[in-house]
Amino acid sequence: MRISTKLTLGLGLVSSLILGTYGFWQYAQERRDLTNTAERDFRTLAVAVQVAMENSLRDRQTADIREILDSLETGEPEIDVFVVDRDGTLTHSSSQAPSADADALVAELGAAARRVEANAQPIVRFEGPNGVGRLVGIYPLWRDAEHALGAIAIVRPLAALNDDLRRTLRSAITSSLTLIAGITFVGWLLLLVYVRRPLASVNAAMLAVRKGDLSATVPSRRNDELGRMMAEFNAMVRELDQARQQLLAAAESRELLEQALLHADKLITVGQLSAGLAHEIGSPLQILSGRARALAARADLPADVLRTARILDEQTARIAGIVEQLLSFARRKAPHMADIELGPPIGVIVDLLEGEARRRGVRLEYRCPAALPRVTADADQIQQIAMNLLSNALRATPRDGRVRVSLTESSFTTADGLYEQPSVALLVEDGGDGIPAELRGRIFEPFFTTWSDAGGTGLGLAVVKAIVDDHGGSIVLGADAAAGTRIVVHLPSSGRARVRGVVA
Repeated sequence: MRISTKLTLGLGLVSSLILGTYGFWQYAQERRDLTNTAERDFRTLAVAVQVAMENSLRDRQTADIREILDSLETGEPEIDVFVVDRDGTLTHSSSQAPSADADALVAELGAAARRVEANAQPIVRFEGPNGVGRLVGIYPLWRDAEHALGAIAIVRPLAALNDDLRRTLRSAITSSLTLIAGITFVGWLLLLVYVRRPLASVNAAMLAVRKGDLSATVPSRRNDELGRMMAEFNAMVRELDQARQQLLAAAESRELLEQALLHADKLITVGQLSAGLAHEIGSPLQILSGRARALAARADLPADVLRTARILDEQTARIAGIVEQLLSFARRKAPHMADIELGPPIGVIVDLLEGEARRRGVRLEYRCPAALPRVTADADQIQQIAMNLLSNALRATPRDGRVRVSLTESSFTTADGLYEQPSVALLVEDGGDGIPAELRGRIFEPFFTTWSDAGGTGLGLAVVKAIVDDHGGSIVLGADAAAGTRIVVHLPSSGRARVRGVVA
């Protein structure tokens, strides 16, 4: 059962008890007032009849007694009068056909008449249903102070008084029920507005919080107990949200730390492998390369021997290049920063690879605006970035395809997500098949490559990522697998960073 229903029922019961008690008291007071008034009027009438009867009996005027009874019968026909002598014998009566109640009353009158000499007092009492059916008065009749003549009984029905009491009772019940209904309805309405609805909103917010929505709050402008409870609930939810954000930040930091440790472990492995390779195969490679070049330079050898010698020379040079790339990645030197323009060093790499693009049948396009902000960077490492990205793009683009290289003024969000950093963006787009969605998150990992069959080592993009991180920049992989590959490198420019969401 809802709390509003319980409170409404309780309010109804309490108001019923209070108003019922008040209505009963009011009815009792009205009954007491009506009976007192009726008794007072009755006594006045009884005394008047008593005096008239005594005078008539002392004068032995029977006709006067009959006249008194007839007058009463005419004026107040509901009143019955009975007269008995000292022996208890009925001598006069206003009722022509006495009832059983009248016979009992006459017998009582006889007993009263026999007691009058003992100084009997008048008797006035209420009788009948609920004690207010009729009013009975028994008065002694005296000849003088010492001699009694008999007694007189006067009976007045109280039908009008009972009608008044019934109307009073109905009015009290109707008024009480109306007030109880009104109080209960108003109480229910107030409970609905000030208790049930606020509790329902709190319950809805709690269900939302339970489902994980810590942005759920309870709107409240109240200054009572429920309003303070809602304010405390909102404060608790905000604290929970802050705690969750802190836990998420801690988890993210831990994940970044684990990735950094994993990356460092890979670098250590690469360094150890590179040092071992350089030591173990460096000298044999030089001997093989020298012998191969010597054989390829002789003109007296058969053509197949010369072709084999050239192949040996090419492959040893390739192995030496891989070892050198490993050493370059593992022992990357610290950048020598300077304020430079990105256009000239990037243009040198584009010119250098123009011949390779023509040999592959690929159109190489380069766009560099005349006025770009300067960046603080190592020109040699910038050229290494461009070389790796353009080499991958040319390799991925089929014949008659196009590779686009462009520089533009841009901005990027810093790693902490708080600032927008102005930058110069290097954009490289190829016309290949793109990178499958399941592999896009791994392309910057060391030794991960999709060109293993073509001799790829998986170090080119890892080197690019490491250099960009050293420069405080950002590298973004854009587009999808159906539109080729689009890589954007952001290098911070001299512009001032601004807080995200705040217009400078």
